[in-house]
Amino acid sequence: RAAAPQGGVGRKSGRRLEGEMPATGADEWHWVNLPGGNVEQPLVDLCECTEQDAWHSGLAHEGCGPGRGCIVVQTNATSSFHVIFSHTAAPSRNTQEPVLRFVVGKRRNSMTSVGLGNPYLKKEPIETTKSADALLTSDPEKSRTFWFLYDKSVGVAAMGCQGAPQADLCRLVCRFRDTIGFRAEVCEGLRYISLSSGKRPVSLRIVGAGAPPDVSIPRFRFDPVAWQQLPWQGASVVFQPPAHHRQLLERAQQILANSPIAPFYCLVEPRCLCLNVYRLLDPHRRGELLDPGEDGESVSWDACYEEVHRRLEPLVLRSAPWTYWPLRFDRADATTVTLAPTGLGCKSSMDEWSRQVQASSGLRNSATNREVLTIVFAFEVFPVEGENAAQVRRDVVREITALLEKEWGTAEFRSPELAVWQAHTDFVPYTGGGLDGGELTTKHTTAAAAPTF
Repeated sequence: RAAAPQGGVGRKSGRRLEGEMPATGADEWHWVNLPGGNVEQPLVDLCECTEQDAWHSGLAHEGCGPGRGCIVVQTNATSSFHVIFSHTAAPSRNTQEPVLRFVVGKRRNSMTSVGLGNPYLKKEPIETTKSADALLTSDPEKSRTFWFLYDKSVGVAAMGCQGAPQADLCRLVCRFRDTIGFRAEVCEGLRYISLSSGKRPVSLRIVGAGAPPDVSIPRFRFDPVAWQQLPWQGASVVFQPPAHHRQLLERAQQILANSPIAPFYCLVEPRCLCLNVYRLLDPHRRGELLDPGEDGESVSWDACYEEVHRRLEPLVLRSAPWTYWPLRFDRADATTVTLAPTGLGCKSSMDEWSRQVQASSGLRNSATNREVLTIVFAFEVFPVEGENAAQVRRDVVREITALLEKEWGTAEFRSPELAVWQAHTDFVPYTGGGLDGGELTTKHTTAAAAPTF
C-alpha cells in the first residue's frame, strides 16, 4: 500500500492540505495511514474542491462549499476511525470546536455514531446505528466502503455503505431541522473534511470527495430544498373518508407532526386524504389509452382525463351514489392506515366493482391489493435510519395504532369519484369538461392535436 502523499500540485492558494488527493497520474490507490492516538489529518477544503478530489467516487465537484460536502472511504481496518467536518483545518480534539464527527466502529465495533464535538457534547452522540454493514469488517481480508455527507441546504447529516450515496444505502441520518439547540447554524460553515484514527493505527483508502448527492426518497416527485411537491400527473378512482374518520386521520398526522422525527416527513393535505382504490393512469401509462404503436406523449393530459371520464361515466360514475364499502381498521404505520372489509360479502362486492371499473375503462389497476385499502396521510422524505429515530418511529406507530383501534369502528365509504392528480399526493375531483387554471398538457406543446378516441 502506498502511504498518503505529503504534498502535491498546488491550487489557487499555491498549496495543498497534507494528505489531499494525489495529482492526476499518481497512485490510484490513495491510502492515508494514521498512527494511533486520535491523530487527525485534513484532506479536503470544500471551498476549493476540484474534479481531482472527486477521483473515483462518482461525486460531482460542482456544488461543494461551506456546509456541503461528501467523502467516500474504503478500508479493511478493524479499529475505529473518525470522519470530521470542521470549520478549520486545525486538529479538533479537546478544543471544543463545534465539528460534525462520524465514528465508525465505536465501542469495540458495536456501533457507528454521529454527533457534534470532539469528544461529543456531554459525551453523547446525536444518533447511532448497529446495522452490520455500517460497522467495520471482522475479516481483514475483506474491505468495506462507507460514505459520509453533510448538506446544509436540507440540514441532513448522513452516512451509509457501499460507494454510491443514495436513500436505500443510508444507515445513519440526522435532520437538523428541529428545535434542539442550533445544530443547523453550527454546521452552516463546515469547510474541511478530515480523517482521524482512534486509539489504534488505521489505514484508509480515499475513494474521493465532492458535493453531497440527493439522498431523499421521493426523488423527481418532491423538492426537499424548497419542501414542495413537483408536478406529477395521473388519474384514479378514489373514495373520500367520512368526516369523523377524516378527523381521526388528521389526529394521526398531528401525532407524527409532534414527534422528533417530524422533519423526516411531509404531511398530505387534509383535503387529499383518500382511499385511492383504482389507479388508472400515471406518467408512464398514457399510451395504454391508445392503439398499439401510437405515441402517448403526443396526447395532452386534458384529453386523457376526458377520455377516462367518458368511459367510466355510463356505469361506474352513475352508480357511485349506491356504491358502498364498509371498512374496519386493520393496521397502521408512520405514514399510512390500512383497512380491511368487514366481511366476505363486502369483499365480494369490492372485487366485482373493480372488475366493472376495468371492463369500463379498459385499464388495469396499478395498485397492489394492499394499496387498494391503504390511506396515505404522510410520506417519508428522508430515510429514518438510526437507533434513536427507529425507536421514536415505533412509539409513533404505537400511539397512532392505539388511537385508531379505539375510535375507528367501521368507516362507511361511498360515492367514489374520478380524481386527477397534479402531484403524487395532491388531487382534484374531475367531473368532465377539463380543469380550469391547471397545467394539463405535457411539455410537448408543439405536438399535433390529440386524436379523437
